[in-house]
Amino acid sequence: MKIDITDIIERDGAVKHFVTDVDKLSDRNTGSGKSIVDVQGVIHIEGEIYNHEGILDISAQIFGQLKAQCYRCLEDITAPFSVHMEETFERANGSKNLDNYEYSGHILDISQAVIDSVYLNIPYRMLCKSDCKGLCPKCGSNLNQKECGCIEQSEENGRFSALKDLFKE
Repeated sequence: MKIDITDIIERDGAVKHFVTDVDKLSDRNTGSGKSIVDVQGVIHIEGEIYNHEGILDISAQIFGQLKAQCYRCLEDITAPFSVHMEETFERANGSKNLDNYEYSGHILDISQAVIDSVYLNIPYRMLCKSDCKGLCPKCGSNLNQKECGCIEQSEENGRFSALKDLFKE
């Protein structure tokens, strides 16, 4: 996700609008482990770059599709996402503010900023539907598909079933 900033880099106060599509969002820093949430398909990015004395402020909107497992029932789900990104880029030989990204030359690579923004802003727990019933803790059946009856049986045969009689009126 490289953007040519030749037209704004020498002009203080200049603004550049950009629109780009990225076929695959790949994080260079992730290991070989499986991710809980994967970004699918084309990522669409629209935004602006502002030059303030060589410091570049980026404001962008990122759109795409997430593939994940429901937190409760573990069914595969695909959902759209939209993430707003506000990041600052400084020259590589400039100030060493750890909150900012670095750039050099006339090409701005926003790849890592986009990856960070997406993964930091997607929901930690995604549900297939808001009223997902999840899995039976006893037999593991998906309670959205069928009622297994394990919970009712365990309540009847539980250790505290003798206490029910104490509270009868």
